Amino acid sequence: MKSMFVGLLLSLLPLASLAQAHAEFEMIEPAGDQYYNYNFGSTFVNSRKYVDFTVTSVGDEPLELKKLAIAGGFVFDAQTNCPDSLPVGQKCTVRTFFWPREKKLYSGRLYMVFAHGRSIVNLAGRGI
Repeated sequence: MKSMFVGLLLSLLPLASLAQAHAEFEMIEPAGDQYYNYNFGSTFVNSRKYVDFTVTSVGDEPLELKKLAIAGGFVFDAQTNCPDSLPVGQKCTVRTFFWPREKKLYSGRLYMVFAHGRSIVNLAGRGI
């Protein structure tokens, strides 16, 4: 049975109206659902923050990404350069954005669906 190892390396680099963070996922395809959390913190209304999740394929066979989806209204968005099949030892990036429209708390989910399971990142942030 395949398992997943996740290492998170976070470093915040605030910019004028756009801030970024970085998180690394080293993974063998998960068996079943794996849950993680990421909090964007406080962000000014109509400003954006993003986090880059670096996905690294480890193990003895390619990492098969079947679907990337995000839930949480129009305040969260995601894009990726990950191929359908990520060769062992290769990396790709899933960039996830938070763009609050009002002063309130927000939550959402990032779904990375693999051939043998899903990695689900619970997202949170506050518009200020």
